[in-house]
Parts: sequence; structure tokens; C-alpha cells
Amino acid sequence: MRTLYIIGLLVPLICYLMDSSLPKFYIFDPVKLQELSKESIAAGAGNATIVLHHLVDALQQEYGITHVNGIEKDKWFFNNAGGAMGAMIILHASVTEYLILFGTPLGTEGHSGLHLAHDYFTILSGEQQRFKPGEIEPSVYRPGDQNYLPRGEATQYVLNGWALELAQGWIPSMLPFGFLDTFTSTLDLPNLWKTVYLTGVNMVGQLMLGKF
Repeated sequence: MRTLYIIGLLVPLICYLMDSSLPKFYIFDPVKLQELSKESIAAGAGNATIVLHHLVDALQQEYGITHVNGIEKDKWFFNNAGGAMGAMIILHASVTEYLILFGTPLGTEGHSGLHLAHDYFTILSGEQQRFKPGEIEPSVYRPGDQNYLPRGEATQYVLNGWALELAQGWIPSMLPFGFLDTFTSTLDLPNLWKTVYLTGVNMVGQLMLGKF
């Protein structure tokens, strides 16, 4: 009984200490990401392809190619989560952070999910609308705007365009949200395998570089 009591005290304490130490492992700055995004939006002059490539080049210059992947065509894959569908490419994935390009030129709508990570969603082209229970009108985000979703909160959203998304927190806990629709809806197992493979390769690669 005493052992269970000690465990009951130690586990929350350990979790708290681990959680409070997460920020020291972060390398990406949401303010800087928004700044680089605005520069790329201006350089692209309305052409989403140019915006995305310009931004990835800028990110690699700022953070290094060891932490930011290129925008290779064969590394894109579908993402079905919370009822929404789009395409994404992993620019960075580690235990405490992920940085992706996500979007669709067709439009999509869904649930953000409830996560143990803070989320920064910078619009690069098109528009995003966000809604929380109790709100009558949506919040609207356009190119250059950054939508911040604190961990533990959820929203409904509509997106028609492309965005740079940064998540900071316990990234592995977010993965089931991105996988579940495969088993309940799409049954797109090849896409699931590509998602798992690329996520794993990136996380292991960053761990080998000492990036937690």
C-alpha cells in the first residue's frame, strides 16, 4: 500500500518536471516563422508554389538543413484527421516539435483535435476560418496571419489554401489523431505506411542529432 502511495506521488511529479522542461528542447520560434512566412508571401506574389519553395529555402537557411527537410515531391502524402482532408509534407519531426506544410486547394473542414501540444498555424495562401462553441461569428485568418491554438483546446476549422504548421509539446501523443481515420474511414493503408515511415525516420534522425 505504501508503494502505491509513493508511486501515486512520484508519477505526477515526474510528469510535471518532464513537461516543464520541454521548452528547452524547442528550436523553432513562432514569431520568426511568421516573419519568414510573410517574406515568402510577398516574394510569391499570389503564387502558392513559389511561396512554399521560397519559405522552405528560408527555413533551411535559418535553422539548417539538418533540422529542416527539403520540399521533395515524393515526400508529400495525404492527411485525414478529425474529418478534414489535405496533403502535408514533414519539414521537421522530433519528440517535442513538428513543422509541416499542410493544406488543400479544394477546401476542407473538420475538428482540430485535442492535443498535448501548442499549435501555431501560419496561413500562406487562401483562408482559414475557426470557430469555438459559444462564438457566433468565425475568426478569419488570411495570408500572413498566425492562428494559435493552446494545448488542451479544440476548434472547428475550415481551410482553403496552404499553411505552415508548428506544434510544440508531446508530439508522439498527437500521432493517433493523424492515424485513426485510416481505420475508421479511408482504409488507405499505403498512405498510412508512408506517414508512419516518414514520421519515424525524421524523429529517429533528430534523436541521433541530439534533438529531443
